[in-house]
Amino acid sequence: MTEILSVANLGRSFGKAEVLSGINFSLQPGERLCVLGSSGSGKTTLLRLIAGLEEPTTGTISIGGTEVSRAGQLLIPPERREVALVFQGLALFPHLNALDQIAFVSRGRGGIARARELLERIGLGHRAGARLDQLSGGERQRVALARALAQEPRLLLMDEPFASLDDEKRSEMRDLLRSLLEKKETTLILVTHSREDALNLAQQVLVLEKGRQILSGGLETAVAQPAHVATARALGLGQVIEGRIVNPGIAATAFGDVKYFPDAQSGPVRLLVRPGQPRLCANGEGTEAEVVSVEFRPSDGRDVRRIAIIRAGGESLRVFHHEPALAVGHRVRIRIEGECEFIGD
Repeated sequence: MTEILSVANLGRSFGKAEVLSGINFSLQPGERLCVLGSSGSGKTTLLRLIAGLEEPTTGTISIGGTEVSRAGQLLIPPERREVALVFQGLALFPHLNALDQIAFVSRGRGGIARARELLERIGLGHRAGARLDQLSGGERQRVALARALAQEPRLLLMDEPFASLDDEKRSEMRDLLRSLLEKKETTLILVTHSREDALNLAQQVLVLEKGRQILSGGLETAVAQPAHVATARALGLGQVIEGRIVNPGIAATAFGDVKYFPDAQSGPVRLLVRPGQPRLCANGEGTEAEVVSVEFRPSDGRDVRRIAIIRAGGESLRVFHHEPALAVGHRVRIRIEGECEFIGD
């Protein structure tokens, strides 16, 4: 099967400022990729390069087996790449109603009939005549998505499209997007800061850090074996603490001796502590620490989790607990259960 997208040694510089460097990944038709990374890591620049809005400084981009960009050249212009973009600002037309927003790009692809069909599929058939200022934020998001899909793109690029939505609406949009893409086998690249977006939508993940590629691969592998601090943090897989190897498979940390895998050389190490591994102890077990903060976070249904931030030896850990009397300043004892994972920079 021909790859829908291939990016090889891609880089982009502005003068002496290197924004992206050495980016390599590929996608099959219908795959969904989430691009994660901190602000300024080059995520939006990557989308603009793929769309043809900027030319690369190094490397190549191929779509459907055809090279569309190479260093210093746009070989195929944006309008001929069969790529649709949805940015955070949505860029909807203020003078058009919901139906006409979609019909505007549906000409030659079914026009009004196609636009009505898409409005029904996104649950807004009854809002066809609503102007932009009459649509809610969530409704605007749906219209922007339908407008992008009306172009029947091979690649759909989305840059933080759900950032302005609350958690409930964001979840609804993720479900809708997944459903629409699966029906059309459209390939998605979604730039996001949200681990929930990645964990609920992605099949592949690309993690960027300061313009460099930290990880490119399957989501399941990234979750099971994050390998790098940036990946663990981007996916919210746990907390990273410092340690020093004292025996094979044992590292001394501020929270006591901890088992870890795989084995590493002697000296300092970083360890990934997964949620649920830190536990409060009784009867003199574990290591003494201080409660520096107490938080409440929603879980499923009506359940609310209590989380205490525990500090020892300059390191901090979040600990789930069931002790309502726990308060800031309390001295507690803590241990890390099970094996932690050795993790690189």
